[in-house]
Amino acid sequence: MELDVTSPQVVLGPTLASDLDVTVYAERLPVSHEGTTWFQVTVLAADFDAFEDALAADPTVADSEVFAAYGDRRTYRLTIAPDVPVMTEHVASFGDELLDLRSTADGWRVRIRTTDRASIREFLAFCAEQDIDCRLARVFEASDPVGEIAMPVERDAFELLATSFEAGYFEVPRATSLADLAEHFDVSESTMSVRLRRALGHVVGSLVADVPSDSAETE
Repeated sequence: MELDVTSPQVVLGPTLASDLDVTVYAERLPVSHEGTTWFQVTVLAADFDAFEDALAADPTVADSEVFAAYGDRRTYRLTIAPDVPVMTEHVASFGDELLDLRSTADGWRVRIRTTDRASIREFLAFCAEQDIDCRLARVFEASDPVGEIAMPVERDAFELLATSFEAGYFEVPRATSLADLAEHFDVSESTMSVRLRRALGHVVGSLVADVPSDSAETE
């Protein structure tokens, strides 16, 4: 799965949100020792002076040094400031595998391999507790890498769909009712129906958005 994480609280969050023309890749995962955590990243930037100015003002980074420089790339060794939530440690605590960590326009794209939906919910719960904006951006089958499906799902919508699925709401015949789900989420049946249809609408819409209509003209 891939998740988009945006927050001024995560490492480099303020820097990535500063509208700089940079791309950041995790060269090595954060390593902790005796209360200090280091993070090695490779940066592609049009203006390294501007990037380093933003880095110096970034409260999530206690210290930084250039580890290597070559052409339009530099590798930095960052010391993560105390009390900054380290997402990778949370991923590892559930036995999942972090495949890739790179910057987006305003945050991080986190790619994780997992076989347990519960750990996805735990990660989203961790982000919620830390007031980190996290959106499920893509899910895919490891056995079929060419069949990736973009699925932009909000955290609450994912929880709703996952709970409904695991309760058997989508089975034939259904193993649970709309009333049971409404009671679980402490809402009315009508509200539950609307939320469920909206969540499904986002997923289905993302699947069919690029599918041409049968009525489209062909040459």
